[in-house]
This record gives sequence, C-alpha cells and structure tokens, in this order.
Amino acid sequence: MTSYCGHLAAAIVMVMLLGVPVSHASSSWSASGDLVQIAQLSFYPDTLIFPAEAVAVLVIQNREEGPIQHEVLSGELFQYDTLVLIAGTGVIEYDHTQVAKVLLSPGEEVVIWFYARKDRTYGFQCNLNGHAMQATIRTF
Repeated sequence: MTSYCGHLAAAIVMVMLLGVPVSHASSSWSASGDLVQIAQLSFYPDTLIFPAEAVAVLVIQNREEGPIQHEVLSGELFQYDTLVLIAGTGVIEYDHTQVAKVLLSPGEEVVIWFYARKDRTYGFQCNLNGHAMQATIRTF
C-alpha cells in the first residue's frame, strides 16, 4: 500500500495554490483519499465515496502481471470546471491545455488530487485496446 502522507501534503499545497476558501483549510479541514488498483482488466475497488467540498486524493496503480497498458479517462475529473492536479509515473496526455487521459504501463501510477463538489459523480474508465473498465466516485 502507498503511504498517503506525501499525497496529503501535496493536497494541502493544492488547496493553497488553487485558492480553495480558507474555511476549507482550517484546523477542521481534512483530505480524503483512496487507492484503486488495476488488475485482471478491472478497477479494484470500482466504487468510491468521498466527502464533498474537500480535496480528494485518488491513486490509481496498474498492477497487471502481464505487459498490459491501461488508460485513465474521465470526462468529469478532467473537465474545465474541476480543480484538479495530476502527477505520477504514467504518461499524461493533453488536449490543448486540458488533461485528456493518463496512460499507465504495469507498475506505474497516477495521483489525482481534485476538489470534490457536493452531490457529484465522477466516473473514470479505460477503453484502451477494447478494454471496458469503469469506476465511479460519488460525493456526499
């Protein structure tokens, strides 16, 4: 399992850089996060729940045993009105100034920090080479 201390610190920096209201960064503020692993052509887990109006940290790791590359696509996470920061060992591809997808070879990971808005559903999927993998994040 990945240690989330570094990811949490980066999420706090993201809050400061993106200008999330200070009330969200007060002593009662916290970030939530989860780890999703890709194995056997599936996302595990495939359903996540994050608190709303807070920074969420999503780590996706490609743990396939064979040489299977995957992509992470998300119309909701990678759209213009979502506050998002993406890093990791995968290849980030852009469509003009916006993230289009992240390619993950076996052993690689992507870390996605985003501001989870209330009552939203964020889907992500892999359709590379005919894959039909989907996962969902819900906020409350």
